[in-house]
Amino acid sequence: MDYYWRTLYREGIMKTKQWVVGFLFRDERDVVLLMKTHPEWQAGKLNGIGGKVEESESTFDAMRREFLEETGAEVENWREFAILNVPAAGAIHFFVAHGSHEVRSMTEEVVQWYPIANLKHLPVIGNLHWLIPLALDPKSQLATTEYRR
Repeated sequence: MDYYWRTLYREGIMKTKQWVVGFLFRDERDVVLLMKTHPEWQAGKLNGIGGKVEESESTFDAMRREFLEETGAEVENWREFAILNVPAAGAIHFFVAHGSHEVRSMTEEVVQWYPIANLKHLPVIGNLHWLIPLALDPKSQLATTEYRR
């Protein structure tokens, strides 16, 4: 998949953006999330860790870099589990990893472990309600869907 996207960019066929979002789980009970301060539509809500894929990097490398930049933790065992295509904008690649890494806030956005059972009572980005169960499903294959309003 990464080779495919890089080729499209290199050939100038695809000008839309790519983003990554990752969920690190500890014992399938806790997940690392951050309280978003921007963009405005996400402000005050919890989301996974991620950001924009740079032009010369793979989505896997972008996930590793973004997680390190935002949490201070080096995580190597990322697995892509979903892609959300956003027409006329690009695609969001979702990753999952497992481990008990120590995380800390590296920016103004607060990063911490949250019990998965409590997420239904917390302000989260809406798609986390289906992305987290999908990420935890050991039988899941790479899921691809398109965003529709």
